[in-house]
Amino acid sequence: MVRLLGKLMQIAGLIILPAGILLQLVFDDPHSNASGLERTGRDVFGFGVDGLLLAMIFGVCLFYLGRFVEGYAARQ
Repeated sequence: MVRLLGKLMQIAGLIILPAGILLQLVFDDPHSNASGLERTGRDVFGFGVDGLLLAMIFGVCLFYLGRFVEGYAARQ
């Protein structure tokens, strides 16, 4: 049971960043930006590059925590 939890944490850690990128691309409105190069996404969905960075850090931490949990379960 604990090993399954560790695996699920690893999978969730791998899914978080691509899901955040997909949501940022889908919900971003380029017509609301002042320039065509600016893609913050804050006006529509509420997170831009800073949110993606936090999602990346959270995903990496969740993945490694899941790896530790799975390793702990394998020793038992």
